[in-house]
Amino acid sequence: MVLPWDYDAALAEPVVRSVINSADLTPAVAPGSLITISGENLSALAQATRERPLPVTLGDACVTLDDRLIPLFRVSPAEIAAQLPYGVSGSARLVVRSPGGTSKPYALNVLPAAPAVFRSGTAGPETGLATVLRHKNNQLVTLSNPIHPEETITIYLTGLGAVAPPVEAGHPAPAEPLARAVAEPRVTLGGVGLPLAFVGLVPGEIGVYQINATIPYWVPTGMSVPLEISAGTYSTTLGVRVVK
Repeated sequence: MVLPWDYDAALAEPVVRSVINSADLTPAVAPGSLITISGENLSALAQATRERPLPVTLGDACVTLDDRLIPLFRVSPAEIAAQLPYGVSGSARLVVRSPGGTSKPYALNVLPAAPAVFRSGTAGPETGLATVLRHKNNQLVTLSNPIHPEETITIYLTGLGAVAPPVEAGHPAPAEPLARAVAEPRVTLGGVGLPLAFVGLVPGEIGVYQINATIPYWVPTGMSVPLEISAGTYSTTLGVRVVK
């Protein structure tokens, strides 16, 4: 029998290069945020799971935040998708453990809230669209499907932090009672504040929040009107088309 050339070779130690939120792929994260960890040798193999609640070990790899295991969606040698615990805040140390060893701690700053809208929407040939939907037709807001005054929109995002009643990380959000955000963000369209009907976790989903907002008649129109979501010291802005 011929053994592979690397049969006795030691597995390489995992290295964490970056941690970003999985929605808009920026470094801002909050309690309960969905995150993507990038690096090398993070796992010996690629594996994803549909198990609910999420496991804390997958593909012989695990991730800890301040020595606390966090739930995992998928792992691969170059990337891990996971969820931050809801009880973490401030400076934290993230470590990946795999058959190759233990990574050096990665310094993570967890904000109380860091809203990040998903960019996973698809409409015809358009991809990477912000997940903002009109209630009228349940379709993504695009240049050909703009926002109108006196209608309701739903924004899907991560990073709104603590919810009540509490939900454990890695567990789907309940439908009854709804898990509402403890601190509601401020949402404006063209500088006009939007009334919010609901802010909280999407029932059945893990770490995904939704904002239901009503558009006043007097909002400005335009091809790229700023839709801003602010929570605490952090804010994120999208450009959306608004017509009368």
